[in-house]
Order: sequence, then structure tokens, then C-alpha cells
Amino acid sequence: MASDGLMNPQPLIGKVKMLINTQLKDVLRREKLPVSGAKAAMQDRIIGLPQLRFKDSPFYTIIEPLTPMVECKVRESTRDQEHIKIIFRKDLADRVQADPSLKAMVYCAADPISPFTSADIAFPYQVEIKVNEDEVKANLRGLKNKPGSTRPADITKLLRIRADYSNMMRVTYALTQKKFYIVVNLVRQHPVEELVDRLKAGRVITKEQVIKEMVSKAQDTDIQTTSSILSLKCPISTLRMDVPCRSTICTHNQCYDAPSFLQLQEQAPTWTCPVCGKIVGFEALTIDQYVDDILKSTPRSIGQVTVEPNGVWRPLDDDNPSQSRGGHASSDEDEDIDLVEINDMPRMAAVKNETPGPMMRTPPDSIRSGSASARPSVTGQKRQAEVIDLSSDDEDEPPRPPKRQSTMNPQPQMNTLPNFPHDLHRRPSYPSSTSFQLPRPIQPNARATMNPMAPGYRTPQ
Repeated sequence: MASDGLMNPQPLIGKVKMLINTQLKDVLRREKLPVSGAKAAMQDRIIGLPQLRFKDSPFYTIIEPLTPMVECKVRESTRDQEHIKIIFRKDLADRVQADPSLKAMVYCAADPISPFTSADIAFPYQVEIKVNEDEVKANLRGLKNKPGSTRPADITKLLRIRADYSNMMRVTYALTQKKFYIVVNLVRQHPVEELVDRLKAGRVITKEQVIKEMVSKAQDTDIQTTSSILSLKCPISTLRMDVPCRSTICTHNQCYDAPSFLQLQEQAPTWTCPVCGKIVGFEALTIDQYVDDILKSTPRSIGQVTVEPNGVWRPLDDDNPSQSRGGHASSDEDEDIDLVEINDMPRMAAVKNETPGPMMRTPPDSIRSGSASARPSVTGQKRQAEVIDLSSDDEDEPPRPPKRQSTMNPQPQMNTLPNFPHDLHRRPSYPSSTSFQLPRPIQPNARATMNPMAPGYRTPQ
């Protein structure tokens, strides 16, 4: 099936046509395909093999594959293993030993794959890779629900880089719902510092272009523009930016630090803008000269600037919030106000130590005025501060008159009541200090209407 080859299969076809029968059979055996038939049939089987293309990454450049592509079958309830041999040719072994930027890395992609699209790097969820019986320590899962957020596994340090030496790699996987394809590629790794230098030497957003865009937005009658705050700190590292960059597809002026952003993408390549969340690529990253000029014109202690709609900016001092927010400084009248601490602890202690009794009276005005005059006053060039006595409520309400204390004796006990029925002829005795009147004497004509059980009732003679 020629349609399953590369998008441009001519280089592959040319290499296959140059192989002899023995070489063709070796390739077919590694791919677990039939080795019988004529030479043309074997060539067609090799050309018809599905080819694996991965998305380009600025951190790695694939030079050539070191192993054929291995298919990991579906294993929904069991586990399986794939054994892969990694053999270096003499020229490749010499190059890898001489150039530290050359790495041997494991790439993996999930089904379906197509020759017309580039695949994301994706490993089975449960997978273990061992090279020469040494386990590969790498993050093979990436971020959850983020396809392509993992990077290839570097196995260079686990290999014995010698000509014609068979390094054994064992891949153990389980509980897969689809096929996976694994291949080991020889790549050239590009460090973050190299990519930052490429950004500096590449396309930039000039200062004039940024100001022109600001003025154009300010002149738009449908958009009301005001001054905005521009942070000079990277939203990723929260440190002051050194190389401000942003994508050309983003419409905001807020930048982020290029080294911090690239280091994050090297660990988990999501390639999303940390400000607006849009998908950006390395080719779309540019240096913002407008923000770069602000960084060079301000000390490192300045973390924010105010940007006007016409592009004019002024620094904000983080230590002076009133100035940074554009507010007015405090007036002299506010500065003259001093706080005086009232230390009237003896009187407060006396109030707390008093035993419960009749309600306390409010101190007379003379005592309060005396205690207020005894407090220290503020002297100096500034006007004297007003002292507010929180314990006094003269301004709220006038002093209440003292409550008259009750002189009534306790209530009579139950044993002072007359005993019935023996003492019916006696009148009840009441305390002499009571304020109510004694009951009126019983009239002869009212005896018949009285309750016989009431005190003082006399039996008619």
C-alpha cells in the first residue's frame, strides 16, 4: 500500500531499491513480515510499512532512526513486552561520542497514525522501559488530559555506545485500549540558551509598532481606553523579566520571560500562552522592544509601570502605594493627628475589683475633668492632639441621676403567716416598713359575702 508511506515517499523508495535480498529479508524479519517471494514483492512490503512522523519540536531535531518502528498491540486486561535491539554503526558511534548534543531518545505515538499528519508523543499509561536491565527514569505520562504534553525519553546514558554492540531495550506495557508505536531516534538536542539566542536574533516587535497599536486602539470610538498597569514580572517565575517575549497572535501587551517559558515547555510542552491561554508556537514568539526598553530604563526594584493610551509610561513604586495608584499624598492636617494612649489602669482595676452591689453612679464632671487634665499632653511645633476618653459618654447622653436604693426589708417568711384553722381569730401581721395600707376592718353587713377561708373572717355570733 503505497498510500501508507510518507507524504513524500521518494527518498524511502530510493533507499529500498538499493538494498539486496539479504538486507531486504533482515528488514522484513525485524518487522515480523513474510520473507518469501521475489525481490520486488519484498520491496513492496517494506515500502508499504506505515511511517511514523512526529510533531516538530524546537528542542530536538531528528537525524535518523536507530531502530525500526515496533507496534505494541492492544492489551485490555493483560500485559505484554517488546524487545528492541539498538545497534550503532561505527560512524554513528563516533559522532555520538564526539558531540554531546547528540542523544538517543525513545519516541512513542498512539494509534491512529497517518502519513499526512504529525503525531503527538504519547506513551501507554502503564509502561516500563529498561535498557540493558536499567530502568529509564523519565516522566512518560505528561499532564492529564493534555495530549503531547510529554517529551521523548533520553536513554543515552544507559547505552553502551560502541560499534556493532547490541543494546537491549525491553518495553513492558499493560491495559492498553489502542495500539502504540515505538521507535528510538538519534536526535540533536537544542538547549534553552540556544533558543533564546535564536529569539534575540530573529523577528522582533519594535517600539514604534507597539505605540502605533496603542494609539490606534485609543482612537477607536467603540473602545473606551484608559491607563493600564503593565507588570515587569514574569507570570511564570514571578521574577523580573530579562528577555520579554510574547506571541504575534496575542493581542495583549503583557509579556513573559523567554527563558522561563522555554524551560517550562521543555519539561511539559503544552505551548499555551500564560497570559491569555492561546496556543502558541516557537516560531510565533518574538521579543517586545517596547517592554525591553522599559526594563532597561527602570531599576530592578520597580515591578510595575502605568501605561497611558498614547504609549507614555511612568514607573510605580511598590513601597509607596499612594503614588503607585495615582492617588494624592496625605495632607499636612492628616500628618498632625497623633494617637495618644490612655493609661488609666488604676481606675479600671478598681472597677473590676469591686464586689457586686448597688448600681455604680457615673463619676461627677469634676472627677472626669481632673483625670483628663492629669493625662500627658503632646507638645511641639504641631498642634495639640485631641484626647478622646473612651470611658466617658458625656457627648452621647447627660449623666443619669442616681437610682434610689430600696429600703424594703426582705419578704416575710412563710412561718409569719397565721396558722389555719387554730389562729383564725388573729389578724395577719405585716412588716412595719411596708408602704401599702392595712386591710380595712370588716363591716357587719359584709360578713355574709366574704369567703370563710379568707384571713380575718369571724364566725357570726
